[in-house]
Amino acid sequence: MMVVAESIIKSITEQLKTQHLVQIPASEAEYMAVIAELPFKIEYHQSEIITMGLASIWHEIIIMNLGAFLHSLFKNDDYLVMGSNSGVYAPKFEGGFYMPDVLVVKGTPQFKEKSNALITNPYLVFEVLSPATSSFDTSDKLEEYKDFESVKQIVYIFQDRLKVTTFIRTDSPNTWLNQDFKGLNDSLQIEGVSLSLSDIYRKVQFPVK
Repeated sequence: MMVVAESIIKSITEQLKTQHLVQIPASEAEYMAVIAELPFKIEYHQSEIITMGLASIWHEIIIMNLGAFLHSLFKNDDYLVMGSNSGVYAPKFEGGFYMPDVLVVKGTPQFKEKSNALITNPYLVFEVLSPATSSFDTSDKLEEYKDFESVKQIVYIFQDRLKVTTFIRTDSPNTWLNQDFKGLNDSLQIEGVSLSLSDIYRKVQFPVK
């Protein structure tokens, strides 16, 4: 297994020199062997390792802005706020290991068997989108996030333009409220508390088109 993992790591490293998004066929065991050896976000979907390598500085600034808000919001409550080194495992699907940029768990975290990092009961999920992964994040991954019975809200934040999209579970079965926000003065609701786009995008610079 170690030899195979080293081969996959070498392949990922080489492909990232010329590609923004890398997808490599692998088994679940191979994914688990590789994930601890690379310093960036790696996900697993339908028997493929998926990664875009190191994130941009603007991606990380958005995450820090968001994390500051969430830590303040949940500091006195029964919630845990975590970064992308804690992943989620979708047990209802074959091969679903995802690493949201920010993750909130309500109550006691539940884990995949023999793991203390792969969570099975996410409550709030936040993804900062990049052009390379936005299609995957907002299609296949979105459907799997929605299937977690514990998930209350999914938030997508675009890093290359001013846009935030949220999906909030309603009381009606299989019904989600989808909202888009595109102005600095716009605010979305996180557990009943307003979060403005001006706070999310503080100090972020968008690419010149």
